[in-house]
Amino acid sequence: MKKELEEMLVTYKRLVETVGISSAEKVFLYKQRQDLWGQIRQIIKEHPKSIQMAIYRSAHPERAFAQWLRQRDKNRNRKVEVLTHYGGGKLACIKCGYTNVSALSIDHIEGGGNKQRKSTLRASSSFYRWLKSEGYPSGYQTLCMNCQFVKRFEREEHH
Repeated sequence: MKKELEEMLVTYKRLVETVGISSAEKVFLYKQRQDLWGQIRQIIKEHPKSIQMAIYRSAHPERAFAQWLRQRDKNRNRKVEVLTHYGGGKLACIKCGYTNVSALSIDHIEGGGNKQRKSTLRASSSFYRWLKSEGYPSGYQTLCMNCQFVKRFEREEHH
């Protein structure tokens, strides 16, 4: 079964190459490619979603890359929006005014951020998404990593 699937994927990728052929041939290859992808989907539908997505990405690398770029940009824009909200309307650390977005993050004013992250939210992008979907709850602020480190040290949260 695995060898059959691999051969189908190789054939599918070969059908994508349409350089130097006529429009009529392109239409014919497009139909063949659609039919073959339907067969591949029938074979992989019982596999876990992660395997299905890996196969899709290998068959459509340009689409997968474009999706990754869109998601990256969406996450960056959301991060800027959330940091600006909790920075008092400015994209800056509320303590020192540092503005490099790469070093800015959300700080839990009363501490406990690590506990929340481990219990429910793994990635920072899901945390920013959660903050926005919850209507920007209170108890958070924008700090640069330096100010966060100093705060953790002063409160002895580093143990």
